[in-house]
Amino acid sequence: MHSFVRRWLPVLVACALSTAGCSQLVQVEAVALRAKPAPNAEQTLVYAADGSVIATLRVQNRVTIDRDDVPQVLVDAVLGAEDRRFYRHDGIDVRAIARAALANQRAGTVVQGGSTITQQLVKNRYFRDAPQTLRRKSAEMRLALRVELERSKDEILTDYLNTIYLGEGAYGVQAAARHYFGIDAARLRLPQAALLAGLIRSPETNSPSRHPVAARAARRRALAGMVATGAIGPRRARWAAGQPLGVRARAASPTTRYPYFVEYVKRVLLANPALGPDEASRVSALYRGGLRIHTSIDPNLQAKAEAAASAHLPDNSDPEVAIAVIRPRSGRVVAAVGGRDFRRLQFDLATQAHRQPGSAFKTFALVAALRSGMRLDDLVDSGSATLLGSDGDDPWPVSSSTVGQLSLDRALALSSNGAFARLAVELGGPRIAEQAQAMGVTSDTGSNDAIVLGGLRHGVTPLEMASAYATLANTGIHVPPMPIVKITDAEGSLLWHPTPDPRVAVDPENSYLSTQALQEVVESGTGQAARLPRPAAGKTGTTQNYRDAWFVGFTPQLAASVWVGHTRPRPMYDVHGVSRVEGGTFPARIWQSFMTAALAGKPVRPFPYPSRLAVTVRVDPASGLLAAPWCAPGVVHTALPKQLPTSSCPQPPPPPTPAPVAAATPAPSRTPTSPAPSEAASEPVRKAPVDRPSPSPSPSAAPEASEPPTRPRPQPSPSPSPSPSPSPKKRRG
Repeated sequence: MHSFVRRWLPVLVACALSTAGCSQLVQVEAVALRAKPAPNAEQTLVYAADGSVIATLRVQNRVTIDRDDVPQVLVDAVLGAEDRRFYRHDGIDVRAIARAALANQRAGTVVQGGSTITQQLVKNRYFRDAPQTLRRKSAEMRLALRVELERSKDEILTDYLNTIYLGEGAYGVQAAARHYFGIDAARLRLPQAALLAGLIRSPETNSPSRHPVAARAARRRALAGMVATGAIGPRRARWAAGQPLGVRARAASPTTRYPYFVEYVKRVLLANPALGPDEASRVSALYRGGLRIHTSIDPNLQAKAEAAASAHLPDNSDPEVAIAVIRPRSGRVVAAVGGRDFRRLQFDLATQAHRQPGSAFKTFALVAALRSGMRLDDLVDSGSATLLGSDGDDPWPVSSSTVGQLSLDRALALSSNGAFARLAVELGGPRIAEQAQAMGVTSDTGSNDAIVLGGLRHGVTPLEMASAYATLANTGIHVPPMPIVKITDAEGSLLWHPTPDPRVAVDPENSYLSTQALQEVVESGTGQAARLPRPAAGKTGTTQNYRDAWFVGFTPQLAASVWVGHTRPRPMYDVHGVSRVEGGTFPARIWQSFMTAALAGKPVRPFPYPSRLAVTVRVDPASGLLAAPWCAPGVVHTALPKQLPTSSCPQPPPPPTPAPVAAATPAPSRTPTSPAPSEAASEPVRKAPVDRPSPSPSPSAAPEASEPPTRPRPQPSPSPSPSPSPSPKKRRG
């Protein structure tokens, strides 16, 4: 009786899971028995924007081994990680299913799985690309029972170890051992065996070469499973968990061009539900599905980006360079330099490295300030100070290289810490963080006021910064970065293409004004090394102790972010004659070299001017303020509302009150006399015009209109005296 229950209870569970119910068990069994192994894999091709092949993805790394060649330590690790009761169940572990269901119910999401090794083998062989339905799950469980009846446990386990995917194109434990460690599976030791066992559940997200922290966590989970089964003791598990991952450096496949970019594309696709409901199905589609992946990378621009990086920092001992380039209107990633040598470092510094941005984050504070109603000519104190944060935290000492009051745009050009720290206290860190996120920053920046100076919680990637600055180049409209244009099958039929999701992140006026301020950074501020013979805007960034240096900038055609630093952060001193590497040194020079080459022969374009928002007024040429009846007729001036003066020209002083005159005896003579003082006083006395230059409109503003014929200017009445106009707020002349 006990044997009968052990044998058929899983069948009843499968029946209960079926949407058709027990009456349909025969049909479910028929589906399982008709199931065929998945077809042979077909290689996937990855194309650049010009149609050239840059990578071939295929199941090219599979080596089969016998059970005798599998070390016991690897068997123990796999069973501890995936199926602790493998030798005690009949293909379906009801206890594991119940435990996983309870854990998932408590967590509100899927945190555990109840599939046995036999079920996983059946899924990989027969249901790799089938939809995840209860009917399919029932068929999978029924077929697992059949496999257990027909084959021994050792045969099932050996087949499983030869077919599981372990990441980076390695199928089976023998291929994975050679790929990651350069040895045969028979020579695996405990730390290595536990790492491979930990990769089974999620091989790409736990990749030891790309995600070492996640790989260590996966290894610890496998070791914990071995302790639970009694294969090893806690002390030995702690020793193994503390060992280095030991993954060897590997060269990219000879068929792969731009390996950093190709790995970025693979990560994007493996996270894309369009390729399958889970990671296993996406991996299968990517390496076996015969896809044709058309990407956005431009080989011409990629070559120029790589050349610019190597021209300025060519030596292996130099700091690393990461570059990300985006077309602002489409969001397409056209170039990405992830490091100097993929064979030496597989970690992509352009899309994966989160580093502090320094003063390059001040741009988001500027945009937030304009959004709050401030103007570029508003004055801000810029000196060093100890400030009380907006959230009432401890005093915040800020050291600044500037003193006195600066206009907002000049404070950005000079990268004044004092001015922007005060601005952050006034605006509040959350508002700056919100603006950065709206423009394209996706990392967790935190919301402390210090983010204005680059003190982020987790840092940002060069790709994020390029994407955020591209928002300003696109008149305030953010388009998420897109490395993939479309995916087709081998015959060219469209399978998927990204749908852009543009959204307004900055209103057009504030976007244009922010761009003007960033142009001043390049023309006369800290970013002068990035100047181009065409309109260009950008911002430098340098972190404490010169560990990270940035220049992020854009033209109407391209936005590019350049980061310079060491993979293990340390100060950058005395690099090719530069005593201290700041954003205005190598990053700005590399950006300038790349943009000069990338835009050679391209038309010179101004930044789009939002003319529909422009306002036409008359301005007094003497004072630079709005014209009024009591001053000169004024000249026609067209500008954006925040570029116009806010007060009128000063009124003339009232005429002096005439002194009383005593009655005089009429003279008999008829000789003409001089006019009386009271008559002379009837002509109002006018104040001499102030010697101030009239503010000229920006180069991209609408041209000054010709002055219409003047009308007679109304004369001020001597009585009653007009009230003086209010004093305007102090602004930059």
